[in-house]
Amino acid sequence: MRQHPENVAAVINAALTLVLPAVLLLTLFVVHRVSVTDSNTSVTVHPERSFFSLTSEFLSAWRALTGPFVPLALIAGWRTRVHARRYRDGRGTGWQGVVEAGLLAFMVALLVLSRGIATRPIDALPYVIMYGGAAALLGLVFGLVLRTTARAVLADRRFVDESPDGGLTAPWRPSGSRSRR
Repeated sequence: MRQHPENVAAVINAALTLVLPAVLLLTLFVVHRVSVTDSNTSVTVHPERSFFSLTSEFLSAWRALTGPFVPLALIAGWRTRVHARRYRDGRGTGWQGVVEAGLLAFMVALLVLSRGIATRPIDALPYVIMYGGAAALLGLVFGLVLRTTARAVLADRRFVDESPDGGLTAPWRPSGSRSRR
């Protein structure tokens, strides 16, 4: 069965969108849990906890951190597939996807800030500029990572097209590519 490179790129980018932010947040969570100490005393008490208890806490934190990223992962996978197919057909470069990632991050920031914007609209502009701008910048960077990942998958030579007679042909090249093997 033939695998289309745009589908592989979409699955990889969806997985990255789901897992990478959660891993970073979970790392911060673990570092915070380890570094919290009581500075008022020199005695440190560590209650003994079972492996099951620690595993349960870890999985609970993982679920809480990955849950909000599921819709974003689905959007990233879908849009990666669209942009990869356009790139493959020679109708796009993938930069639109980077811009879309920045806009989506800005919209998520607006969603998070929406209650504050609704209750204090006069005071909201600096927050929208600061947090919305930071989210948009982070989205652009993440979109660039996703574009790079998709381009790497599309350039992989393991993807071959089946010819109508059942044989294998050379890997596909984007339209406009002059060299054929």
